[in-house]
Amino acid sequence: MNKLIASVALLACVALSGCAATVQRPSTPVERLDIPAAATSRILLHVKGTPEVAASDGWQEFRAEWRSAMAATAAEAGREFVYLDTLPASFDKAGTLVVVTISDYRHVSTGARYGLGVMTGNARVEADASFHVLPGNTLAGTRGYSTSSSAWQGIFAAMTSKQGAAITAQMLEEIDSRN
Repeated sequence: MNKLIASVALLACVALSGCAATVQRPSTPVERLDIPAAATSRILLHVKGTPEVAASDGWQEFRAEWRSAMAATAAEAGREFVYLDTLPASFDKAGTLVVVTISDYRHVSTGARYGLGVMTGNARVEADASFHVLPGNTLAGTRGYSTSSSAWQGIFAAMTSKQGAAITAQMLEEIDSRN
């Protein structure tokens, strides 16, 4: 009986874990971001969308998932994190500002993915990010990010929260990738 319970528990954990999201990047090599070490301990994030995207249903929930994803990524790396609803005219402390512009997305929540599986469709994110060294707000570089899931993976397909986590982890790697 204990083996049966353990097997059911293991199966439930695997079913609820889902697949990780994979971030697609352009095949052409990009130069490393020129971000000094002093600016990497504080990460600021501003998420905006094209006018069509920002007017869509679920936009605020989608932005909240990005805020949560970067907060978790920064905390895991021991970084201070600040989310900016709007951009200030100037900055007074060192840090790295990441301005993300979402050009397309399809939000799929965790509950919808687990409850409806294949019927929820594909989650996707198309984003461009600009990285700025603060306090001078000097552009260090730009990057494009794209990720999508396949609904045919059912409850194992990556939903929007996992896609945001994958992209923010990639962003932090790029912030840290100086010589």
